[in-house]
Amino acid sequence: MTLRALIRRVVPMSARQHWAHMRRRLHDKMHGIRFGTGSCGIASAHPIRLIQPIMPGVFYDNKITNISRGCTLLSRTVIESQESWSFWQRLLRPNAANGFVTGRNLVNGVLTAQTGGGLCQLSSMVYHLALLAGLSIIERHPHSIDIYEEHQRFTPLGADATVVWGFKDLRLHNPHPFPVSFEFFVNNGQLTGEVHAAEHLSSHDVQFIKRPLETPWMQIDTHINGQLSNTTLYEQKQDMQMTTASL
Repeated sequence: MTLRALIRRVVPMSARQHWAHMRRRLHDKMHGIRFGTGSCGIASAHPIRLIQPIMPGVFYDNKITNISRGCTLLSRTVIESQESWSFWQRLLRPNAANGFVTGRNLVNGVLTAQTGGGLCQLSSMVYHLALLAGLSIIERHPHSIDIYEEHQRFTPLGADATVVWGFKDLRLHNPHPFPVSFEFFVNNGQLTGEVHAAEHLSSHDVQFIKRPLETPWMQIDTHINGQLSNTTLYEQKQDMQMTTASL
């Protein structure tokens, strides 16, 4: 057994997350990485908008609670010109004290129950909106496993961005000469996200193109305005279920 595997086995996840978070904060400080804290919002007549269903399933009500809480914490956050933005810097730790409840998460290839489960739908929407709005992606982590059938998807395969407090963040940069801001809300089982800008902001053409490989692999090529932006590889496991122990 490797040292890393031993640590993961004997040290609780919460402790590992705490130390990973502290290491990341130290790294950011040492390298002068700072994130904007603006939260006054920007109003525009024609925002870039995405609407997604929040699909029914295990912990559905809790998922609504977590996404709604995330919407409250992320809405009206402003990214000034040439400024960076961090998902976790805005949300902080997704624990009960911060208003989050138990939900379903995909962790190390296993569906399990964790506080804050379901927030990946919100981070994925932020990522997709960022691509449409021409924001630069500093950090994004796709899911390595695809667990959804086509009729179960809330976002196109390739538009996902998983987040794990302490370990995996979603970080953006605003290259535009004007500020932008996010707005999110939940209504009637749907998640709506918007990007507002102080000046006119045209939506980019974003396409997620499937490249089937040898089973069970699928490659997704992300094209922005006709140009290849990135490639993501997924292992397809549509029959994965939560175990009784994880419930």
